[in-house]
Amino acid sequence: MMEQRLAWYPTPSYLVKRRAIIDFLEKVPARRVLEVGCGAGDLLRFLGGRGYTGVGIDRSAEAVAAAREMADPSRFCVEQAEVDDVEGTFETVIASEVLEHCLDDVAFLRKLRRKTAEGGCLILTVPARMAQWGANDELCGHVRRYEREELRTRLAEAGFEPLHIVSYGVPIYNFMKPFYDRAVERQVAEGEALEERTGKSGGMRLVPRLGGLFALLFNDVTMAPFYFLQRLFYRTDLGNGYVAVARNPRGEG
Repeated sequence: MMEQRLAWYPTPSYLVKRRAIIDFLEKVPARRVLEVGCGAGDLLRFLGGRGYTGVGIDRSAEAVAAAREMADPSRFCVEQAEVDDVEGTFETVIASEVLEHCLDDVAFLRKLRRKTAEGGCLILTVPARMAQWGANDELCGHVRRYEREELRTRLAEAGFEPLHIVSYGVPIYNFMKPFYDRAVERQVAEGEALEERTGKSGGMRLVPRLGGLFALLFNDVTMAPFYFLQRLFYRTDLGNGYVAVARNPRGEG
């Protein structure tokens, strides 16, 4: 029996999030990156093609296997590891859709800070506003969605200097979220462990055999108008997610 491989396709919500990350990363004079929770490795692939190097880690063996195929091995080392297992520090640390899974988010942010070089930056993405809580949050094992000032406070408590927090995804993510919630309502299993639900996050298991169609419909060319539109709403709280950029002012601390 053939082994079923991890299926990952670029959804509109993922692409606008990736674009928002890149918008800020392009302003940071860094080339060595640690991505925590790298999933299927698309961001590593994207960054490797633009000259970045570094390390990607994930807790899922399945995700790591997929990321190793997607990322350029001459640019990024991909490992199944925890943050504390990674050696050294990095000019930029990225943790996309990770913090909302952590019961003690400040403690996790402190771990990220120990891996962020002095003067280096942390880039986070998190789901925004508890008022937007839905079935997809349940399925993915989220502990919370964040308010803007709450996120700023958590970063400061962990020793980071918050620089920017922007709202991303307007308008396309707003349109898609109800669809996502309805699509997974029947999959939310009662009594399933938080760690098991967390393993389902990341948008990597979608409708089988539609990868080609998704790539045709949703790519940087077709999504360009939505990339432009979401920038107009960065300063608002209307999106379904936040991107936060923070500096480590004192190194490990």
